[in-house]
Amino acid sequence: MAIMRLSYASLDGDNIGGTSQADYLVGLDADLTVSEGPAPLYRELAFPVVELARSLFLWLNDANRGDFMFDSMSFEEIGAVSLTRGSSGWVVGSVFSPDVLSNPLDWAEVESGCREFLSQIEFDLLSLGLDPGEVILR
Repeated sequence: MAIMRLSYASLDGDNIGGTSQADYLVGLDADLTVSEGPAPLYRELAFPVVELARSLFLWLNDANRGDFMFDSMSFEEIGAVSLTRGSSGWVVGSVFSPDVLSNPLDWAEVESGCREFLSQIEFDLLSLGLDPGEVILR
């Protein structure tokens, strides 16, 4: 199976307008790349990666987990990042590039890719002097 990755670069906090959880969720953005192995599936500049991390955290810890459709305060569209379960496995995609989808992935690959992304966000929040528990883990 291929490896699903959610990666980002250039984390920017210049748009943080306050100190509430919502301020951090939408004020911290970065250039996001969603990929399957070496093949990029979706790229977006100035993406709310911290808000994505919080949504993924809640989804991963939901006992009744269904499909994941990122519902962001920054986009009118739902599904900027999507993880949907099909008969052959999980498929990664984006409403912004509907013709580009991953091959079916097993749950372990999807979970690993999401948790790796969460770990990087947590590390970067700590590096900025922010408590991940207050920003994404609640």
